[in-house]
Amino acid sequence: MSLQRVNDSVLGGLERPTLAWFAQRFPAWVIPNHLTALGFFGAWLTAAGFVLSRWSLPWLWLACAGLLANWFGDSLDGTLARRRRIERPRYGFFVDHTSDLFSQVIIFLALGLSPCAHFAVACLGLIAFLMAFVFTLIGAHVRQTMRITYFGFGPTEIRALLLLGNLLTLAFGIFDLQEWFAPLRVFGPVSIHDLVISLLSLIGVALIAVLAIRDARSLAAEDPPPLRPE
Repeated sequence: MSLQRVNDSVLGGLERPTLAWFAQRFPAWVIPNHLTALGFFGAWLTAAGFVLSRWSLPWLWLACAGLLANWFGDSLDGTLARRRRIERPRYGFFVDHTSDLFSQVIIFLALGLSPCAHFAVACLGLIAFLMAFVFTLIGAHVRQTMRITYFGFGPTEIRALLLLGNLLTLAFGIFDLQEWFAPLRVFGPVSIHDLVISLLSLIGVALIAVLAIRDARSLAAEDPPPLRPE
């Protein structure tokens, strides 16, 4: 499987040199599968931190550590494989993206069980992620192009925003944004996680719809219907 990767991550200028630095310094016994497992373990740490924060907000530190471990393992496994030229295209594709799928489901559902966000809002974020995930796989099939990010936004940015939201919550507690923006009162209590996830999800779904229409028109021109026999 030969796929062209599209990764225009906003944080890529910092992320790529960091990943390359670590990949150069790993001992030979560390293999990509170890990093994939670390990323998946990080998702469970994140989930545990979110759920436990229902009883005590300092557990969000565990969620922050889990997000870092999830980013580190998930982002570095492919970098290490490519740098050592030990890629296993089909196996790597399957394991990496299956791990991502389960990791994000676990994280979003746990976020919905935390005091940081309403469960419905967390599910909205999960739906938006799954739509982008499936749309990416459709593009990989029809265009042989694996889009990691959309308009500079991808998994790394999602983790960074969750991490920032956790740190703000740890610093200032959970505060209701209705106190600063009265129109939000129609929705009931609204946290910073609720607002950011809702806005990004709605924008993301709208952009996917626009891209889907654009790509359908393009493919219709490239792949016209067969001529009817005389």
